[in-house]
Amino acid sequence: MRTRQVFAVGALALALTLTGCGARPISGTPTADPQVFGNAQELVRAATNQTAKAKSAKFAMEIAFGNQAMNGQGEGRFDGENSAMQLSMTVGPVDEVLRYVDKTMYLQVPEQYRAQMTGGKPWGKVPQDSAIAQRMGTAQAQQNDPSKVLQQIQEAGTITRSAHETLDAQPVTHYWIDVDLIKALDTFTDTGLSQDELRKLAGKQLIVPVELWLNQDQLPVRITEDMSPLLKASSEAPAGMQSMKITVKYTDWGVPVDVQAPPADQVGELKLPN
Repeated sequence: MRTRQVFAVGALALALTLTGCGARPISGTPTADPQVFGNAQELVRAATNQTAKAKSAKFAMEIAFGNQAMNGQGEGRFDGENSAMQLSMTVGPVDEVLRYVDKTMYLQVPEQYRAQMTGGKPWGKVPQDSAIAQRMGTAQAQQNDPSKVLQQIQEAGTITRSAHETLDAQPVTHYWIDVDLIKALDTFTDTGLSQDELRKLAGKQLIVPVELWLNQDQLPVRITEDMSPLLKASSEAPAGMQSMKITVKYTDWGVPVDVQAPPADQVGELKLPN
């Protein structure tokens, strides 16, 4: 039972993390000598145009929490209500695939769990009236749009330093940004903590460290977010979950993405184990 719980909860936690903060690039105006932005508002203004043009990318991500990690890779189309995503991931010993398309989330269930979780079907659809589905409504679905992290930065971000570096054999500009929880409270939907708990934490003036690496086209090649300060200060965080760091790497910006819903006869309603 423990393995099934880890599988189901881990998959949906990763899905929510992606919608809240995973696929989020930064962009600007391409130059031979990339501009270094001095404040968050300038960065956001420059980023929006390029993000809207690119719309899609491939990505690889890791969520490190406590002494565990979840790894995944996939591709996403970041286009408002037309957003779609496919993610292949490893949660403990289990390999799985998640798709988000037409405002619906699907999870490919390993064969050994299908009888209990989907009535024998290879794919499970997250129930629309579930708490998870409600968080994955239209507003949250649009969080797949890479530009959504810019809202967080614009509302509450301060660039603390920047540097020209080389990452994966290409020149990049690396930004370190402090995001003030109290100024962007409503955007933190990916922590696993309740809104009531986040409001309590906001009174402690907590900072979420964010790092961005932009290539010469002002598109992201890597983003990290460290949720550890929130979890360490929270009374809701379970034992062993006082740290969480999310890393997303991007490639192939602008390459078309085609994500389709699974065939209807292969989809059952997803039932999570108790």
